[in-house]
Amino acid sequence: MSEAKLESKLVAEALGVFALTFIGAGSIIVGGLGGETPSLLIVALAHGITLAIAVSAVMNVSGAHFNPAVTLAFLLTKRIDQTTAGLYIVAQLIGGVIAGGILFSVFGADNFGGTPTPGVIEGAALATSHVILIEVVLTFLLMFSIMGTAVDSRAPAIGGWGIGLMVTADILMGGPLTGAAMNPARHLGTAVFEGLMAEAWMYWVGPIIGACLCAVVYDRFIMADEE
Repeated sequence: MSEAKLESKLVAEALGVFALTFIGAGSIIVGGLGGETPSLLIVALAHGITLAIAVSAVMNVSGAHFNPAVTLAFLLTKRIDQTTAGLYIVAQLIGGVIAGGILFSVFGADNFGGTPTPGVIEGAALATSHVILIEVVLTFLLMFSIMGTAVDSRAPAIGGWGIGLMVTADILMGGPLTGAAMNPARHLGTAVFEGLMAEAWMYWVGPIIGACLCAVVYDRFIMADEE
């Protein structure tokens, strides 16, 4: 099978983040209508199932990064070149913002939401350092599932389901703490419409550190066993 054209890869990346943001953030918004508290399980499943299907759909087209942190981790480990990585990230951000824009236009400012934000512990706002640390760990685990089920040549043929299940598990744990973004594009997609850009840097720093650290550790201590 010939390699997909760059245009196809960029469209695939944009559509993947669009689906993740539209369904993921949409589940939070719909779950909160009428003043209700969105179900953590439903939100986790909405993100995880959508990601699993989207990854499976275009894994053989673009690699299904759907996440600037993942793309940067692959750039660090020389699995993608600088130009393509930059274009991937732009496409991912565009996909997220388009999804957020549609949700905003449908639900309006009064009902709009869905942006991962720092939570509270015992009534006190979570410290910035803790938000970043939790996002590092959650994204490390997400990248671990990507490396182990999609990158490693010994990976089981389970499509994107291992990745989607890890996202579901990460949100079940980290959702109440940081919103469990694990993805700068997913965060930006709704943050830009909610006016939460002042916090966006944490959702770049944490995921990028976590994804890059995991890729390096996997290459050094697990992938090396193949050689």
